[in-house]
Amino acid sequence: MVAVVADSAANLPQALAKDLGIEVVPMYLQFGHAVYRDGVDLTPTDFYRRLLQHRESASTSTPSPGDFLEAYHRTGQEEIVCVTVASAMSASHQQAVVAADRFDGQVEVVDSTTASMAEGFVAVEAARLAAAGGSLAEVAHRARELAPRTRLFATVETFEFLRKSGRVNKLQAYAATMLDVKPVFRFVAGEATAVARPRTRQRALARVLDEALGEIASRAAHVAAVHAAAPEDAAVLIERIVDQANVVERMIVEVTPVIGAHVGPGLVGAAFFCE
Repeated sequence: MVAVVADSAANLPQALAKDLGIEVVPMYLQFGHAVYRDGVDLTPTDFYRRLLQHRESASTSTPSPGDFLEAYHRTGQEEIVCVTVASAMSASHQQAVVAADRFDGQVEVVDSTTASMAEGFVAVEAARLAAAGGSLAEVAHRARELAPRTRLFATVETFEFLRKSGRVNKLQAYAATMLDVKPVFRFVAGEATAVARPRTRQRALARVLDEALGEIASRAAHVAAVHAAAPEDAAVLIERIVDQANVVERMIVEVTPVIGAHVGPGLVGAAFFCE
């Protein structure tokens, strides 16, 4: 059987990853003076509480080739498909490739070109095909075919954390903060681009909904509402999408600390793909 591996930026719910046999490779988070394995040593709840209460700075780093190689071995399989966060935003993909070259079996490393549950859906669908008996070539093809079809729309509460992470320059962050802009981003093909700059959070959330519904149209959709310490907003978002679209799979996922470090508390978004 083909095994599936993904890095922790995929935001896979632990129960889902376990059910599908997906091996998750933790990324790293440096928080204060300590280094944590993403999704293992620090819960999202504790992470966001510390961010808000103590304003501690956090930085992230990728797994090493050794980390990926250990994950390949843990699967117990000789044929593996490894799904990574977008190579345009992280070295995780390259580290997975280096590990694949050191592995005795066969590894197909797939650039999801995205992050969070948009990446997660690529790994999930690959694992589902693997469980159904798909070959290495078939599972890798499914992942590569699905990657460009995933979508992720989201809004952030503040530019503060994007500025600290270097994802936007200081002038942009300062201007957005002064204007109290709540930007809505579209993440696709390895790039995050602004699609709207509403002045209120409610308008931003409404725009995320509109963008998602516009993309989904009448097609059957697999949807995840993702959030960073904003479960109520995520719950409302997924319910509104379900009410107005043909949703065949739904979930609410709190984003992992390694992503939360860059976006901060308050992120809410919709990750999805259509059949």
